[in-house]
Amino acid sequence: MGKQVANVQLMQKMNRLKVLNCIRRNPDISRPLVAEQTGLSLSSITNVTSYLLDLELLAECGTEQSERVGRKSTLLQFRTDAYGLIFALFDESRAKIFYTDLGGKILSSIDADIKSKSPANVISQLENKIAALTGKHGKDKTLGIGVIFSGLVLDGSQFVFSSSMKWNKLDIKEILEQKTGLPVFVENVSRIRAVNFSTTNDRMLSKNMLFVDLENGIGAVQLYNNAISRSMLGEIGHTTIEKDGEPCFCGNRGCLEAMCSAERLTRLYNEKSGKTAALSKINELYKNGNADAISAVSDCAQYLGIGLANLINLLHPSVLVLNTGDFSDCPALLEDAVCHMKKRTYAALTQDMEIVSVTSGSDDILNGAAFEMCDRLFDISFPRNIIQ
Repeated sequence: MGKQVANVQLMQKMNRLKVLNCIRRNPDISRPLVAEQTGLSLSSITNVTSYLLDLELLAECGTEQSERVGRKSTLLQFRTDAYGLIFALFDESRAKIFYTDLGGKILSSIDADIKSKSPANVISQLENKIAALTGKHGKDKTLGIGVIFSGLVLDGSQFVFSSSMKWNKLDIKEILEQKTGLPVFVENVSRIRAVNFSTTNDRMLSKNMLFVDLENGIGAVQLYNNAISRSMLGEIGHTTIEKDGEPCFCGNRGCLEAMCSAERLTRLYNEKSGKTAALSKINELYKNGNADAISAVSDCAQYLGIGLANLINLLHPSVLVLNTGDFSDCPALLEDAVCHMKKRTYAALTQDMEIVSVTSGSDDILNGAAFEMCDRLFDISFPRNIIQ
């Protein structure tokens, strides 16, 4: 008898999460449409949505616009203001800690200077900032903490590697969970940018999409069958493309991101011309036919083109998304790199491939991070799920 009750309770929880996630992905949706998309009966949808309304995770938001005769259905939406999230965005010199709603809308933020500080000191600072934010907004309304940075996340977040942050096998998840009492999720920033792009571009969700992030290094993320491929680490920036090339901060030489970095591009131009110029100026000079700018841009673009070609030959994406990142002020390099990429791939792999350039800001990261964290918080396997 006890087993039967447990099975009923589990099925009930699964249905509640199924409905909630459907409404999260389809704002302003009617109960009949939720029933159609989830495969549940309309009576089940009515019971589940009543529960979620009482939990304040859903809100009714008007009635559907329809020409059909009869009573119009009430529309539902996910209440992003019901609870809060904390996100820590790291780079090598600073951390910015945000308190957001469940949709990634910023409610408050705190900066922290972490340059030249040990991992222990960084975590101590982070703990203090988190305590300040939960004290202001309420710990009981805070569902979790997200730590987002450029680097490797392995073994279910147990080990975190970041050359730029000087983190080596740091278990930041366990440490922060012990110190804060809140669930902690650790994620690579390129994956979060890719999540944000995919959730705001529904027409590409069913495609084999490759997201290449050119900000603070080079990362690659594959989305296949509407989900991120977790088996792909995406550290394309630390693959070797020149055996005796430039030294990389990871300790190797000739890494892709070392050979086509914005820093190397400006240095090559400065060495050739004897002048100092920003990326935007080099881009302008390139367009005007300046030999020194052409030489510097072409050199870096060729390496980036090789790296992109390697990815295309391995993954055969139908969509290639380039987050312009460090090269936002030098589109000439990206255009040249795409030309080199096409020369080094089979024509059949790129002839129907769509190429999209985007520029991802901190708001995009927070939106993607909130979506990803809610996916995990409202997953059936998450032990601290607020839905019972």
